[in-house]
Amino acid sequence: MKMYLTVSGFVLIFVIVMLSSVFAIDITADMITKEGKITRNGKIYLKDNKCRVERGSTPMYTIVRGDKGLLWQINSAENTYIEAKLTPALKPWTEEKIFGEVSRRQIGAETIDGHPTNKYEVTIKQDNKNETYHQWFATDIRFPVKMVNTNGKWSREYKNIKKVSSDNIFNLPANVTLDTMSIPDVLGGH
Repeated sequence: MKMYLTVSGFVLIFVIVMLSSVFAIDITADMITKEGKITRNGKIYLKDNKCRVERGSTPMYTIVRGDKGLLWQINSAENTYIEAKLTPALKPWTEEKIFGEVSRRQIGAETIDGHPTNKYEVTIKQDNKNETYHQWFATDIRFPVKMVNTNGKWSREYKNIKKVSSDNIFNLPANVTLDTMSIPDVLGGH
């Protein structure tokens, strides 16, 4: 369980990095993440400073509540959750640039999944080293629809982008209990 939470934490950090330019947005999208030869599908829901990330067929999903300064990771198979405070690295809605960004340069413009985008080369400092990504930021919906590590080992793309229909998906389910056996700072909270 702890290993899964740690891996989920790293996955969530990449989601947050992707979303760090988001402000006052109201969408849902299919999420395709590639790590080497592994492809993972999921779903993301965003509304203002709230985010829900579902990763494929796993019973685990994450809700980020920027308005409450909290992150919940819910295990629907066990009806439990863990809670962590949002750290600056996990707060996606406070600044226009990506957390840890050290440089940004526009290198083109393309249409991705029907959205006009500006393509950027972005360098981010992660774990005391710099990583370079290409980011396609949709100008019509103010959302990063695609991001690819320039080393080719990681990418994330959002497709079938639509409006979110309900606020209820950002609430902690009534039937879950706090998992006191898990370490709450696995995802960077205290």
